[in-house]
Amino acid sequence: MKLRLLLALAGLVSAPSALANWYEIEMLVFSRQPDASLKESFKAPEKALQPGKALDLIAPLYQPRVADLIKAIPACNPAAEQTTGSAPTDAAAPAQPPATLPAGQLAALQQLLAPTPALTTEPEAAQPASPEQATADSSDTELTTADDATAELLSAEQFNPQSCQMEQWTQDGQLLSRPLSSAELALQLPAPTLIPAEVAGSGEQQGIPYLLSQDQFSLKNVASQIKQDASKQLLLHTAWRQPLTSNRQRSHWYAGQYFTPEEMLPSAETPALMQQVQQQLQALSQGQSAMQQWFSPWQLDSLLSFRAGRFILFDGSFYLRQANDALPAQVEVKQQARLTLGQLNYLDHPRLGVIIQIKRYDPASPTATNLRNNTRNLL
Repeated sequence: MKLRLLLALAGLVSAPSALANWYEIEMLVFSRQPDASLKESFKAPEKALQPGKALDLIAPLYQPRVADLIKAIPACNPAAEQTTGSAPTDAAAPAQPPATLPAGQLAALQQLLAPTPALTTEPEAAQPASPEQATADSSDTELTTADDATAELLSAEQFNPQSCQMEQWTQDGQLLSRPLSSAELALQLPAPTLIPAEVAGSGEQQGIPYLLSQDQFSLKNVASQIKQDASKQLLLHTAWRQPLTSNRQRSHWYAGQYFTPEEMLPSAETPALMQQVQQQLQALSQGQSAMQQWFSPWQLDSLLSFRAGRFILFDGSFYLRQANDALPAQVEVKQQARLTLGQLNYLDHPRLGVIIQIKRYDPASPTATNLRNNTRNLL
């Protein structure tokens, strides 16, 4: 009876599905401090990674486009608009709902769209000013805008998330509004200074590749063990779902600290000519180049590819920034492997460790993965 039940369950979870080419991938990447007695020269990158059109699930999360942020603001969403532009007839009508963006993103959005200084004071716009009051306000304005800096301050534009308009107050107390231009909507927020090790999304099922939530991570215990090891640093822990075919499916993953071009330079001072020659000679004797060339601003940068078949063929290039001043400043780690479904696949290197678990996922049956795993355990 038990065997018959197990066979029935196995047939249920192995039934063909038009969407059976989806996979759930969870990955941990960590750096390692090699043995001090180990004398090994690590390969430095020779060129920058070329992500091209590779899947990037991190940028929309930490570096979204302005157009996407604008759509998230109720005032800018046509479906959420409560007014048609005419004056409301009901004085007790509720005000426009506040923006749903996080405070940090909203502040960065304001700064990006309005790089000029914000207005410190705004004219009273609730009641129209009388001609006499307008004259007085104009005189006061002339007194307070004697220099060009103050005049520029009063003419600065600010993005108003309550009206989805770029607004500016004129010196005579008029509020001018305009919609955002296509150039402004094409902007992207600056890269964050740090991407945390755990990269997660909402986990809501979508028809396109998407990030899982932290609650859906399966390798939390493995990540915890890495964090407790003083010789290791967890750089990235993420999980996502995407369809895979026999063609190469590329994805771009990066994390850790973001280094600006100024921070990449070893020193702001130019060394003397003889000092440069000595540095070059010393570097050549070690088989290295003293002129550090940075191929990625991220502490960890990687380009991965997956191919579905009897096994999942994996090919990855990882760029890792050294934690010390050893040459080269960045090392390149290339890994190729055949990944077995449902198992922990460990890719080892003296400076880098990668753990990948990949499972089939059927979007039409969210519980199929758990049912399949439970059946395997019973067998």
